[in-house]
Amino acid sequence: MLHNLKSQIKQAFVPKSKLVVLNYHQLGERFDPKIHNEHIWNSVALFEEHMSYLQNNYRIVTLTEGLEALKSKSLKETLVCITFDDGDASITSLAMPILERLQIPATFFINTAYGKEKLGYWYNLGPYFEDKNLITAAETIRNTTNSNEYHNLIKLEDAYAIENLGTPSPFYADYMELAQCTHPLFHFGLHGHEHLRFSMLSRESQKDNLSKNIEQMQHWPNYVPYFAIPFGKPQDWNHTTLEISKELNVVPFLAHHGYNTAYREPLLRFSVDTKHLPSVFDGFSPFQKSYDRLNSLPS
Repeated sequence: MLHNLKSQIKQAFVPKSKLVVLNYHQLGERFDPKIHNEHIWNSVALFEEHMSYLQNNYRIVTLTEGLEALKSKSLKETLVCITFDDGDASITSLAMPILERLQIPATFFINTAYGKEKLGYWYNLGPYFEDKNLITAAETIRNTTNSNEYHNLIKLEDAYAIENLGTPSPFYADYMELAQCTHPLFHFGLHGHEHLRFSMLSRESQKDNLSKNIEQMQHWPNYVPYFAIPFGKPQDWNHTTLEISKELNVVPFLAHHGYNTAYREPLLRFSVDTKHLPSVFDGFSPFQKSYDRLNSLPS
């Protein structure tokens, strides 16, 4: 009883006018440990449950519409945007058909190196090859703050990714299909040419990675100049990342919780893979500045 009362009081202070950008990665009819990651995978049934909940409770808009509402200060309700990261094979085989049937717009953030230059990025390779050394290396790559350690292990993973390059990729959608997409519901943004931790890269390498991504996507008919920083957690980017985004005229997005009540770069997104979606909205904090601190942003 007391918990419910506290929750109701808390929710009373959550802004009614906000842009909530939700972040997904992989879908599947069933979980396949060789190509899916348990932390970023949703069953088709759960995803459809999420979409039904959103359609019944909120207005879902394109990311461009959401940003324009923030910029013009015309936001009068909670708007929701759907985004997917990485360019997983399931976006064309499962996500896009479901979204088209339900008439729900989405933005897909794409890494352009994989399936062409490399089989996949380091997070994919260990489970796929059932290689414990690659799995251990990926865990360290994900969490280390030691630049030398990071780059040495990336070289190990890259050797497998290049040596085993095959067509089609078991992980990624056919980018030719995305590059030719003109469907008004679907747009394609940037996720780095390679899915690297930008905080571990020099300024030159950060700019080169993002520039290659832009170069390969800017002529896609449904390209939008929005950049979802890979991983998007505080340890995965730095202020150099934001400076380069500004230099290259792209809008940066994080993926570390929070909603947006005003236009401020980088924009916040909320990862909802495997989650009970109503509890995500019920759990929003009324104290927006707490999210700014969480994301290492200056208040």
